[in-house]
Amino acid sequence: MKKIIILALLTLCSVAGFAQEDVGPHTIMQNHNLFSTAPNSGIGIKGGVNFASVHGSDKDKYGSVNSHTSFHAGVYAQFAISELFSIQPELLYSRKGFERQDSVYRLDYLEVPVLAVFNITDNLSVHLGPQVGVMMSAKVEDEEIDLEPYHTFDYGAAAGIEGRISRFRLGTRYVHSFGDLRKENDSGNSINEDVKNGVIQVYLGVGF
Repeated sequence: MKKIIILALLTLCSVAGFAQEDVGPHTIMQNHNLFSTAPNSGIGIKGGVNFASVHGSDKDKYGSVNSHTSFHAGVYAQFAISELFSIQPELLYSRKGFERQDSVYRLDYLEVPVLAVFNITDNLSVHLGPQVGVMMSAKVEDEEIDLEPYHTFDYGAAAGIEGRISRFRLGTRYVHSFGDLRKENDSGNSINEDVKNGVIQVYLGVGF
């Protein structure tokens, strides 16, 4: 699964190289390389709050489940294709999970979203795209637990909106996982359980 993350990053590098090619003197895509002065191009860091929970038809098997407030942080690179459209890959460390009456589940992921960015105005944009992730660790309360019962590879889609003032970015995003959380029950038997991650993110980014 970690190889999939590496493959995704290599693909992003290929896309970046394509976006930096010269497409001719009459094109409107003049500021589309990584270090362009275009407002929808550049690199930066970001981080913020996660409001994580689970969804799916079988989530009631976990009892009364509430959201878990945690964090995410990482880096992003935005490649302008035109003045209105760009591609934004990110590498994030994101803590998800949920809370029950008797315990808190914390699930730590390394994630790679690849987002299409549509500029509504110079300072407001909409983001939409897929993402993949690998579960790096899991804890119940503060005790680390075995990852074997879990699907450590996750995939899904992200959508959000972002405002930009100078080099600062403030945004919110919803990430909806399509992959089931667990593959085995507590007894080690295989299960087909419709329980998936879902998280609302609120973040602040700084571009360079």
